[in-house]
Amino acid sequence: MAILKKRQAGKTLLMGVTLLTLLAIAMPLVSAYEAHTINVQARVKEPFNVVKTIRLATEGEIGEFWQAHQGDDPPFEWPSLPNPPAVQDPYNVPINTCVVWVVTIGIQNPHDYPITEVVVTDHFGAELATGEPLDTMPVDVWFKSHSRGKGKKEPFVTQYRITWYVTWDDALENNSGFMEPGDTEFIELLVWTKLNPSGRQEYTTGGAYYTLNSGPTAKWFDGPPDEGGHQFSFDGEYVNIYALP
Repeated sequence: MAILKKRQAGKTLLMGVTLLTLLAIAMPLVSAYEAHTINVQARVKEPFNVVKTIRLATEGEIGEFWQAHQGDDPPFEWPSLPNPPAVQDPYNVPINTCVVWVVTIGIQNPHDYPITEVVVTDHFGAELATGEPLDTMPVDVWFKSHSRGKGKKEPFVTQYRITWYVTWDDALENNSGFMEPGDTEFIELLVWTKLNPSGRQEYTTGGAYYTLNSGPTAKWFDGPPDEGGHQFSFDGEYVNIYALP
């Protein structure tokens, strides 16, 4: 079930510079990974730059999210405002506390040719909720839900997933645009710990590591598919969060 609409966005200079720096650092590392073509038989080494960073959300960012969604009836509870004083480190957080992060996913085309139909997907941990990107972007947010069992009719959300249409073309209303060599794109998402099916605030187990996400996966074509372009994929790194004992 999609709960967000595709939209086009502007960028901030500071975030763009930061991501360019991170992507430049990542460039020598990505050649060690293998991507697989979808519509040809051979395996190929195909580097790609996908970077994910996290930081704690500011009170202003959480407040703007609340303002934007007044009157909405979402399938999850809204994040608390603001992050409590006990939350100081985005990677090491207290238990039984609503922690709100800004997750940034950035990608760059490292090739010497344009790529098209670029899509990035990511799956977030069962303990988390996510909402609309902080900057308007062509992104769908999906969720999986399950029954709470006998006597409890309301379902609960078990996982949030995003699909980012990086090369979305507003005029054509499809994903057939191009990323030129060296082009960089990014999105920012608000992500927070939610209540579990028993009504307890995640995270609930101290001294344990939780996976924030599955790692962003990028897929792209080296040319228009209807002109013989081949599809490739690349898996980025996942992020672990430690729940303090």
